[in-house]
Amino acid sequence: MQNSTVFVLDKNENSREIIKSFIENLDFVSEVKLYGDYNKGYEDIKLAENPLVILDISEDFAGLDEIAGKLKLVTSKIIITSVNYSTNTIIKALRLGAKEFLPKPVLREDLVRVLSMLASISPENEVSQSKIITVYSNKGGIGKTTIAVNLAAELAKVTKDKVALVDLNLQLGDISTFLNLNPPFDVNYVIRRLIDKEENILIKGFEKYKDLSLYVLSDPSYIEQSESITTQQITTLFSALKKVFPYIVVDMSSNIDPISLKILDSSDWIMFTTIVNIPAIRNAQRCLNLFRSRKYPSNKVKIVINRYMENDEIKIEDIENTLGESVYWKIPNNYFTIMEAINKGVSISEVNAESNIGNSFRDFAAKVSDDIIEQSVVQYRV
Repeated sequence: MQNSTVFVLDKNENSREIIKSFIENLDFVSEVKLYGDYNKGYEDIKLAENPLVILDISEDFAGLDEIAGKLKLVTSKIIITSVNYSTNTIIKALRLGAKEFLPKPVLREDLVRVLSMLASISPENEVSQSKIITVYSNKGGIGKTTIAVNLAAELAKVTKDKVALVDLNLQLGDISTFLNLNPPFDVNYVIRRLIDKEENILIKGFEKYKDLSLYVLSDPSYIEQSESITTQQITTLFSALKKVFPYIVVDMSSNIDPISLKILDSSDWIMFTTIVNIPAIRNAQRCLNLFRSRKYPSNKVKIVINRYMENDEIKIEDIENTLGESVYWKIPNNYFTIMEAINKGVSISEVNAESNIGNSFRDFAAKVSDDIIEQSVVQYRV
């Protein structure tokens, strides 16, 4: 187990000293540093090697969310404490980046147990609750690439976590075009290096999008390269990605073939996308039957309605009754804003963040993040 410096960020001096007395003599703790000033604590944490952080949120104050957002880009080994241990507080703690939540007053045995567990996690295995979110439609022209690109961009903004956007539309991918990127490497190159155990290539193969924590992996440069990619290589890629990225958003083709089925089977969530017309809904019904035949859990497939208009003749209730599933999200129709974003090679929020569709994607990402957190919160109930 690698020795670590523990950074305690707590406004209460007595609380800081009690925590220090609990842990300063542990074998794996090289030093305990105490901070009432959270900004000063962050500045020291970002320079540390293998830091463990105990962050108290009992007292809410301006800038807390920003500091927590910056902390979780530096380390995932964060314990959050609070005198309030309601479900809402636990959800907030997880949203702020907590690996573990401990109610105050903190018990020594609980703190030692959690610190020991975090200290034993090697850097390559730090991301333990990573989610693969695949945007899929079994019909072309539905807008799944637009959804994948903008969901990923907004997740990066909302969560402040590292988000991978992976183009597995292996023959005709568009993500790099949508974001005006010209990445030096592509998914084919990265997969080949992973096979050779060169896992350090993973981040190098991605292109960071502007100042967001969004990392893009493009489709193969040549169509013929896609033909040699196997289902086992997809498994290898996903396994490697989950060690690095808390959120992995995947765009893929509309085909139903072994590669597509491997992507869908491996996904934690499928954002199954359709539009409001009879042919699209009929195709959606057939695809959902396929998902049911593959025994997907009921919470794995989320129905997303794209290009939705309130005055559509077909109502959401009609779609839900036909598909036998609830609609998870509706994305409003805004052709001109979408086309402006695509033609400029930027995300929708960069064109008009306050448009109906800009607000929709921001709220969509927030819902996805919150729902993932709420799935995890049961283990922290006290």
